[in-house]
Amino acid sequence: MATTRVQHDPQGTWKKIIQVAFPGNKRIHAGKPRIIVSTSGAPDCASPVGTLCYDASTGNCYICTVASGTWVKINA
Repeated sequence: MATTRVQHDPQGTWKKIIQVAFPGNKRIHAGKPRIIVSTSGAPDCASPVGTLCYDASTGNCYICTVASGTWVKINA
């Protein structure tokens, strides 16, 4: 897979990433994303896709990838 590094973003790539990766968390664009805090690992609750979670007990971060409650660690 080819990867291109872009210093200037004339096509609005960040906007496209928000639309695809954060469909239920559009507030991330304005710097005010939907975030929940856990104290016991990955959440076990349903949440809109794109919701972020910070686990205060471990410092791990997760993103909701399926609205029924699938969470993926993003700082692995």
